[in-house]
Amino acid sequence: MNNVDDLLYSSEASATRFMYYQDLNDINIFVEDLGKEYEYETIFKRLLGEDYKIKSIFSAGGKKGVRDRYEEFGIVNLDNPKIKNFYIVDGDFDRYIYPEKMIDDPYFLYLKTYNIENYFIDENACIQFSKGRLKCLDEEAKRKLNFCWWKDTVVDQSTKLFFAYCFVNKYYPEHKTLSRSTGEFIDAKTGFERQDGSFNEFWNFIISLDSKAESKILGIKEMYVKINGQDFFNLICGKFLLDSLCWYIRNVIDDNFNHGDFKWHLINHFDISRLNYVKESIIELMAV
Repeated sequence: MNNVDDLLYSSEASATRFMYYQDLNDINIFVEDLGKEYEYETIFKRLLGEDYKIKSIFSAGGKKGVRDRYEEFGIVNLDNPKIKNFYIVDGDFDRYIYPEKMIDDPYFLYLKTYNIENYFIDENACIQFSKGRLKCLDEEAKRKLNFCWWKDTVVDQSTKLFFAYCFVNKYYPEHKTLSRSTGEFIDAKTGFERQDGSFNEFWNFIISLDSKAESKILGIKEMYVKINGQDFFNLICGKFLLDSLCWYIRNVIDDNFNHGDFKWHLINHFDISRLNYVKESIIELMAV
């Protein structure tokens, strides 16, 4: 390898890069997503401003990888105790199906949403993206986009599916859930639930696995409601929602826009204050 920047895209490479870069940061941040370091750098620089120097983000290839790095490197740089290590992981379904397996350490932060992409789903950022293509004023762009209607509709349509995913993850993890394509259940032409019965077919499969499936799913739902109330947005995978939003917004603006460009716009313009709980935790722990 020519230089340390070639050490990319594997959990082991991330650990190696940490050994090179750990002293260049004021704080070291480990995340799950390989290849998304540039996204997290942008997010954390927006969130933390100039208060902390961040020269590198360390991706670990999933939650297990982050756990491994946590067990390997701990929370403090041994050579410089002022530099601390933070581990940021997706909320996923953990709080609802196996909270006892969650790591109880303030330096190991679970997102309140399913994953980081949930935070990208932001009305004002979508309006500003659409405005430039619709070439109209804010209020007209807001009316045409009808963001809240899209969000409420797709969350309502997807809630039962994601509780089914919760059930499968807890009791039958050998079966696929989030590895399924969004297009299996969401129509790419509309951004909403497919009308060919694909979800009912999946639901019938779930029921066939376990005669007590519905009662077990109800128990999972009660745990979710206890934590989040009746708003089921945090239950739905942000990547799933982002696919739906891309397909929906394409119809609104009548433009064959690039989904990657849209996502990048959202990363740079979503309401960063929604992650203030992460910022506050970091600031508090850095002061210790």
